[in-house]
Amino acid sequence: VKIEGIGDKMAEKFTEYFSDKENVEKLDRLLQEVTIKNPEVNHSAQNMEGLNFVVTGSVNHFANRNEVKEYIEQRGGKVTGSVTSKTNYLINNDIMSNSSKNKKAKELGIEIITEEQFIERWS
Repeated sequence: VKIEGIGDKMAEKFTEYFSDKENVEKLDRLLQEVTIKNPEVNHSAQNMEGLNFVVTGSVNHFANRNEVKEYIEQRGGKVTGSVTSKTNYLINNDIMSNSSKNKKAKELGIEIITEEQFIERWS
């Protein structure tokens, strides 16, 4: 449960699965056959420096909103949980949503962009 995104139920299932000796042996055999590489992160691409984002709703091109947050932060941007006058962009795949975040962004004149628009601009 100390791993981000893993809750009590999922941790329980992992523990249950790996308490079975046969499953541990399967994993050991698999790990002998594969090489797991850590992805290289280019920290020099600070093309989001000084930009503040809010991410809301579901995402399609990233695993989850935390992955979007990491992507932004690795490039010098900041992600907050609420729309304020300091927000530069609200990322929401449902631009026409009547959510409170969309309403606040419209009130403040903050551009609401989809995940695809975000990727087009900053990939």
